[in-house]
Amino acid sequence: MKFSNKHGQVSLHREQNIIIADFCGNLNASLVTAFSNGLFEQVSQLANKPWGYISNSQNLLAATPQAEQQLTLLVSAMVRNGCIASAYIFDSAIVINQMQRIIHNAGLSVDIRHRLFKCLAQAKTFVNQTMADKAAQLHFA
Repeated sequence: MKFSNKHGQVSLHREQNIIIADFCGNLNASLVTAFSNGLFEQVSQLANKPWGYISNSQNLLAATPQAEQQLTLLVSAMVRNGCIASAYIFDSAIVINQMQRIIHNAGLSVDIRHRLFKCLAQAKTFVNQTMADKAAQLHFA
């Protein structure tokens, strides 16, 4: 799935139970809306199973204030809908700070610095391990 406008673009795909988004350029409200719809279309195919999310977005520049507000709501909805692990690949300090603020405003106590990676392979390893650890905790609880 790919969504774009004159400001930026996002593509979305799923590898087993990990949803991977690739953002590029500037992120505005219309792109967040399209992304959100595409994301939950992918989530619906997982049949209520836990899933992970990776933002592979080295070319993301920034999100508008409206997009940031929408992303805060989206992060909360992702957690409510089974997202149990996330990782991020960002180069921009602006984007890192925006994402930390989004996570905080969504009510999550997550330090993004522990979920930042240089490449997709590292991010996948982290998300897969986090999901396996959480599954083991549930199994022994």
